[in-house]
Amino acid sequence: MIKSIIGVILIVLGLLSLLFFRNYRGDYISYPLIWNLGGILILLLGFWLINKAISRKDKEMEEEIDREKEKFKQNAEKILVNFDNCKIKSNNYTEQIEKDKNYRAKTSDALYDSSKNIEYIEVNSAIIEYETKINGKNVKFYRSTINKDEITLRFYLAKQKETYIYFDKENINNYYFDTEFLLDK
Repeated sequence: MIKSIIGVILIVLGLLSLLFFRNYRGDYISYPLIWNLGGILILLLGFWLINKAISRKDKEMEEEIDREKEKFKQNAEKILVNFDNCKIKSNNYTEQIEKDKNYRAKTSDALYDSSKNIEYIEVNSAIIEYETKINGKNVKFYRSTINKDEITLRFYLAKQKETYIYFDKENINNYYFDTEFLLDK
């Protein structure tokens, strides 16, 4: 938090220095160019401090999530899941995006070839579904959206063969489908 505040202060000081010395023509301060360079350095240092504070905060949040996940795994019931007994449901579609965001480029492209500024991207996603009986009830567990096509996902699952689902004894809807092996891929 302190790094962020110091970073904002440095950015403001750097901007003020740049604005003041941009058109400075006085005689009291020698070498306004050096002050301009100093303002740029102060500005860059402020941005660096803010970026450092944000990345540190993100790292702390990831570590907290990992600690909570490990705590949940230790206190939860677990089921061994063989991926041969899972269903994979895939959703593949094409998304249309604009290549150039420039207004003038878009207008001139529209005059000549309206499809020139359009790019098509293939989007592949899938979910894993596992159904089992717990306390005499049929229960379905889902591993939500995985950004892989079905064939690639099947390959990784066949290679891994099995994993665990961890669930809360009190609330079966509170569960963790462990597919961390897919994060590296």
